[in-house]
Amino acid sequence: MSDRTLPEPRPPAPDAPVRPTALVLTAVAEPPLDERGAWLERYEPTDALAVPGTDTPLYLTESGIAITTTGIGKSDAATTTASLLASPGVDLESTYVLSSGIAGASPSTAALGSVVVADAIVDWDRKHRWDRTETPNGRTDGKSAEIDAIDTLAYRPRDYVHHLEERLVDAASTAAREVDLRTNAAVDDYQRRYPDAPDGGPTLETGTTVCGDEFWHGPQYAAEVEWLCERYGVAPYATTQMEDAATATALERFDRLEQYLSVRAVANYDRPAPGQAVEESFDGTEPSLALAIENAARVGSAVVEHLVATDPLGIR
Repeated sequence: MSDRTLPEPRPPAPDAPVRPTALVLTAVAEPPLDERGAWLERYEPTDALAVPGTDTPLYLTESGIAITTTGIGKSDAATTTASLLASPGVDLESTYVLSSGIAGASPSTAALGSVVVADAIVDWDRKHRWDRTETPNGRTDGKSAEIDAIDTLAYRPRDYVHHLEERLVDAASTAAREVDLRTNAAVDDYQRRYPDAPDGGPTLETGTTVCGDEFWHGPQYAAEVEWLCERYGVAPYATTQMEDAATATALERFDRLEQYLSVRAVANYDRPAPGQAVEESFDGTEPSLALAIENAARVGSAVVEHLVATDPLGIR
């Protein structure tokens, strides 16, 4: 759907707030990472709100589903989510909230295009990072500190993990198992460059997603991510992304975390294949991005419709 066919955004009406059945949060609406487009193709918007503080308009459909983007990264995601929660023209008390989009993953975790329903969200940025390459006499020894480079925060009133509502995770997994995931031969060919990657095509998984503002890539940093998840008791990590910890924090502050889910598809692996440069492998491929965006929307839409129809929390 082109922007020319989208409804013109109007100001929110505090005396007549919209009450979506579900709110879908994607990060981006610009190619080649247009996560929103796959949703607007499924649910044609009939109305739109220009909510102050949000990244893009909030598009509303006849079925009651609201769709918008948060922007990339934690500050954008927190600002957009908090703005929607605080707006007198938007009532999310009875709304299921879903983050949908692409993610990275370890090649040993899942095939490209696989979809992961998160049951825990780790904040990657809340940690210490130490430079331990310097010896006591002030000289560097040139050795990599590897996992010794990070540690959990000394001041940690809690682990920086959001455990998502089990009833929603179970309901989402049930709905997701009924979805036919798209496959792509070019993606399969690229995946074979990774000897540890699965031989088959996309699958449905449940597990931990790790959120951080840092565009990290490579096996050393992946080992650090795994270490942090182990310390928090939620290893192994299934996906990595840049928004969900912030979205979850904003929802928690407004007592809405129970209504939240994250459904993301694997677009790229978090390290290069043998003989490949890190820069070359960072974004995956154009077909793997397109496959992940499509499969995330396929599963996400099935999850949203199932939640609205069954109302596992009894909030409707």
